Amino acid sequence: MSKQISNDQIMVDAGTFELANWMLQLDDNIKLNQLIMPGSHDAGMSELHHCDIGSNINTGLVQTQGLSISKQLQAGSRYFDIRVDYDHKELVTYHRSVDSGCNGQSLEAVFNEAVEFIKSHRSETFILKFSHIRTNRNKEQEIKERIDQFISQVKYKEFLFMQPDNLVNLAEIPLGSFRGKFVLVFDYPEFINVKQGRFRYHDGFEVDKSETIVKRLKSYEPNLTVCDSYSDTTTLDKMKKDQLNKLDTYGGFGKDYLFLLSWTLTSGFKTFFGGSVKELATQANTALPEVLYQQIVASGKAIPNIVYIDYVNAITTKCI
Repeated sequence: MSKQISNDQIMVDAGTFELANWMLQLDDNIKLNQLIMPGSHDAGMSELHHCDIGSNINTGLVQTQGLSISKQLQAGSRYFDIRVDYDHKELVTYHRSVDSGCNGQSLEAVFNEAVEFIKSHRSETFILKFSHIRTNRNKEQEIKERIDQFISQVKYKEFLFMQPDNLVNLAEIPLGSFRGKFVLVFDYPEFINVKQGRFRYHDGFEVDKSETIVKRLKSYEPNLTVCDSYSDTTTLDKMKKDQLNKLDTYGGFGKDYLFLLSWTLTSGFKTFFGGSVKELATQANTALPEVLYQQIVASGKAIPNIVYIDYVNAITTKCI
């Protein structure tokens, strides 16, 4: 059962679907730019390994998720921000500032869990965005080469979404073409090959040095452009005002890019000794249902394509 809102905008009754296969109810012809998807910020950081001494003082500022990739998928998330390093002889996700921070799930665990999920949920698709490569040890090229070699393993090939057209815009591809595959997008130009399932990601915003102030909207670039600018604050009201202003200015369905609502509070100096990402996420996630209802249902304002959160959980993703 679903309720029609307007052309191509459908709200599915939250009581009639399971989060693990929520895309099952959507028509094959709905395009990526006509969807609202829950997204996972720093998605690999549900577990912590090889933390530096400073981060061990308060690992709550490093951990950003309480569920593994597999369980985030089960909970409905469909857009994953993964940051990759090669450390202790394996490719790992990580959350660090320079050397301060920790490693998270291994890249092998991320991919194995992704494959197992898609095997048993053929109606679904999701995006793995390689958003950061660790840069402070002058090993970026080695890490990128290792990632490419890792992805080239035969066991992953049949599960990767591929396209013949180098200029394809993934935002305009219908959902039916994606089902039973997952999509890899990279925030760097090396090893891009759409025929082998390696798509280029581009930031849709030109931002200032803080990365929080949008200077202008860039033009679309292949293969996926996403407008994503976080608020960098611990204050819910400031984050809400900033993100909704950006959404109202740049968001909406049917564009040649996706808009990401970065519903995350960022820890800072004041939270170093006592706070945690989990506490901040609880504030943000608790407020989200009413914000989305007022924005989309009550007011009929611009709609985001991705709602990006820390500590993905079933209650929050169901409201999204």
